[in-house]
Order: sequence, then C-alpha cells, then structure tokens
Amino acid sequence: MNENQKLAQFILENVGGKENVESATHCMTRLRLKLKDNTKANRTNLDNHPGIISTQAAEGKLQVIIGTQVGDVYEEFIKLVHVTEEAPQEEIKDKNVLNRFAALITKIVVPSLGVLCACGIIAGVNSILLSTGVITSGDGTNILLSSLGNACLTFFPVILGYTSATAFGMDPFIGMILGAFMIYPGIAQTINAGDPLFTLFAGTPLEMPVFKTFLGIPIIFPATGYTSTVIPIMMVNFLASKIEKILKEVLPRVTRQFMVPFFTILFAGIVGVLLVGPISMIIQNLLQAGLNSLISTSKILAFAVITLIYQPLVIFGLHWPLITLGIMEFGSLGNSLIVASIFPASFAHMAACFAVFLKSKDIKTKNIALPAFLSACFCIIEPSIYGVTLPVKKRFGFCMIGGLVGGLILALSNSPMYAISMGVTGVMSFINPNAQGIGGLVWAVIACIAAMLVTFTLTFVTYQDAKEVK
Repeated sequence: MNENQKLAQFILENVGGKENVESATHCMTRLRLKLKDNTKANRTNLDNHPGIISTQAAEGKLQVIIGTQVGDVYEEFIKLVHVTEEAPQEEIKDKNVLNRFAALITKIVVPSLGVLCACGIIAGVNSILLSTGVITSGDGTNILLSSLGNACLTFFPVILGYTSATAFGMDPFIGMILGAFMIYPGIAQTINAGDPLFTLFAGTPLEMPVFKTFLGIPIIFPATGYTSTVIPIMMVNFLASKIEKILKEVLPRVTRQFMVPFFTILFAGIVGVLLVGPISMIIQNLLQAGLNSLISTSKILAFAVITLIYQPLVIFGLHWPLITLGIMEFGSLGNSLIVASIFPASFAHMAACFAVFLKSKDIKTKNIALPAFLSACFCIIEPSIYGVTLPVKKRFGFCMIGGLVGGLILALSNSPMYAISMGVTGVMSFINPNAQGIGGLVWAVIACIAAMLVTFTLTFVTYQDAKEVK
C-alpha cells in the first residue's frame, strides 16, 4: 500500500466510513467531501495527520486540505468509497443563496483553471519574445504561440459548456455544443450586418440595436459575440438542463438517445440567444459598470477592498466569484486589473513561508514551511494558509498587508494583466502584447518585491518558535 492509499484509507476511517460519504470532489489542494452525518468526522485525528495540512467545514462539505498531491489521494479515495466525482443535485439545495452561488461558481470554474493558467503562461512567453525582438509579429512562431495562448479564453464558453453542464447534471456534450453555438465563427457579424431595424432602450446605457429577428422576435446579439464570456453559457445550460430533464420524462425510451439532444439543443439554443443570452449580458455589463464606477470613484478604496478580502475568501473557498469577475473583465477589455490586484498575494505567502523556514529551529515547522513556499511559487497558497500563516493569525494578517501593498501598487500604476497566469511565471502576463515596452512588467516586479519585503520583514521580526501568540 503506497502513501496515497494509506492517506485515503485514514481519511475514510475518520469521516465515518464509506457508508457516510455521499460524494467526493477535489480542487487543486482540497479533498471536498459531502457527508451524510458531519458529526461522524473526527477532525482532530485528521488535523494531526502529517499528510494533512488542515480541515475546514465550508459550503456544507468537509474540506480536507492536503496539498498539490490531492488528485492522487482523491483517485485512491473514490476507489475505496465507490462514489462518482460529481455530487448529486440535492447537495446544493440546503444552502443559502450565497453558499449555493459560490459552490456553483467553484464547481464550474475550478476545473478549467489549469489550462487557463497554462495558456496564460504561453501568451506571456509570446509577449516576452516579441518585446525582446527574438521573434517578430506575424512570423510562424508568433502565430502559433499567440494562437495557443489565446485559445482557452477565446473558446472559454465551450469549456464552461462542459463544466457547467456537468454541474447542472446534464449531458456535458450538449453543453459543449451550446457553448460552441454561441461563439460560432461569423455569427455575430452576420446577425449584426446592415442597418438596424430598430433600437431597444434607446438613449440609455442598455441601448441595444436590433438587426435581425426570429419569427418577429428581436435577436439581440453582442457585436463582439459571446467569446470569452462566463455568465451567458452558464444561464443557457441551466435552462438546457431543465429542458433535458423534462424531455427524458416525456419521450419514449427508444427515442431518447437522439431526440433528447435534438430538442434540448434546438430549444435551449434558440431561447438562449433570444432571451437568456441578452439577459445575462445585461447582468454582466451592469456588474462590470458597477465595478468600473467604484474604481473611478475611488480606485484606492475599490482595490483595497478587493486585495483585502481575497485571501480571507480563499480560506472558505469563496474566492471564485471574484476570479470570475476578473475573467469577465478579460472578456470585455482584454485585460484585468482585478486579477492583477490579487496577483501579489501568493508572493506575500511565499515571503511568510520563507521567513518561517529561515527563522524556525523546529524541524517539523521547517518541513511544513518549505513545501508551502514551493506551492506558493505557483500561486497555490492553501498549504501556506493552513500550514504556516493561519495557525498564527498575525502572520495571515501580515500576508494581507503585503498583498494590499502590492495590489495597490499595480492598481494605482494602472498595470493590468493581459493573460490569466499566476505565480512566478505570471509576471510575463503584465506585458502588453499590443504596445511597445515592458512598463507593466516592471511595475509587476516592483509590486511583488514590495509585497514580499513587507511580509517577510513583519514575519521574520515577530517570529517566535515555541511561545508565539496565536
């Protein structure tokens, strides 16, 4: 029995056995368990195991924070309990609105984070090669790297079509088709060609010209299409999941294999474009307008709030709605100050872990701090939070201060990120691919160094090994 198998067995024994496990999922560092009876979980035993950083109760689940090897432990765990990855639909029903929304965003967005960051790094490499003259715009290398770097965000509705369909309990391939339909090449240009027939909400911020109709119903399609959007495909697939469920109940079993997808795609696709898509775009635009209004009113206040709440939200796994706003910003502007402002947070945690590693004389503490430092280098800060900073709350406060300093430097210098990429390689994403110079990169380096210096100094100076005040 290898270490992952042993840890999976230990976790199972301390959560009430396989009969008590309703479902299991995982993110980058956490094993998320939906238990039938949470009182059967022995969190003390779990917290004291050397292979477990900590446990957390959030979103109606027991979250076992393991680290970057969580995927391997998860694979062994589901072999023991024989549950599927996705939780049943009833799982979300007993939560309040905020928890349900946060859980939904997490389930939909998190699976795509790896490829999203990977493409962001590729885009950053392309920007560096262009800015340093190693390659030129339009040559073969630039075309391939640019296409790879932009592929994920460009076709994001297809990816979210799969993950959101899975979250809503419907056929994920139907979700992908609906996502592809919404970004079908040329559809936006074709629908918006010619002179408008009339204009809805004329003279308001929600003004929408109508160029085409479907059986007399206005077709409102964004001029830029739904490429890189987040909310529209989620809403369309939510509608599709309801349609699919009804069809499965009313259609004869012998026809379901092809008739359920046929009617689901037809109805959800048309209604999505006519109704759900425009409504979701209005919501998305209002959210973005509200955020921009707050930023224009007081940029310091807006980004101070964003940078301060980000790290506490990570503790409860509720930070994904904030990340989603940043992705929406990418979709509408091509860059994001929101994502940029939270970028230095991982560097603050790197500094805290490094300070503890240097200052501590305790071997166990060093063994926790060093892996947490390495994880933070790639923007996986949960090991740092639960193993190093949160156990001594002032350290977590120091990380918040460091993240605040770095985030405000980037916000006030107006240095957005042009691709989604985190960790030490993410600084490349501050290079504007459409402009000369590396001013954004310089500010990113300054911000990260500032975040690290502040956090390292505060942590190192105040550190005490055994009698530290918690």
